[in-house]
Amino acid sequence: MEIVDIFVEYPSGMSIADRATFIHQLETVAPSERLAAILRELAASEAPPAVTAVIGGVSVRLDARLDGTFSVSRESASSKKSRSGFRLFNLGHSWSKDQRQQFGRFAHTLSAASAAGAIGYGHSTTVWTLAAAFNVSALVVLFVLLFFIGMDSMNGE
Repeated sequence: MEIVDIFVEYPSGMSIADRATFIHQLETVAPSERLAAILRELAASEAPPAVTAVIGGVSVRLDARLDGTFSVSRESASSKKSRSGFRLFNLGHSWSKDQRQQFGRFAHTLSAASAAGAIGYGHSTTVWTLAAAFNVSALVVLFVLLFFIGMDSMNGE
């Protein structure tokens, strides 16, 4: 579950901003009791509102359900942009938080191994040839690339 910002906009011009609970497994948004009571009262006199929520930094349209909750609309879910930051072919864009954490740790481990490899290769090389310089630079590039992939995967969590 995640706390998200929810925005309700009526055709008459009235806007309501509140917080709600987003349930990842069900892809539903449960508004607060206060907001649900307001929506029930306004349903008698107002036209149906346009409801949006900010989930993962992306604004998505919500569809009302009979039980008073909202579901993420199919159009919004399919057009949702991936998380901000570096993406290598959108790797892991639909993983859970725990899966992203584990992948980030794995990428950081590989990054540390490539840094250790570059240092070890540099110290053990007695004659610097073009091939040796290329190998060390490739390990340094792998270090930087894997470090940023790991940071993006963990997304600061």
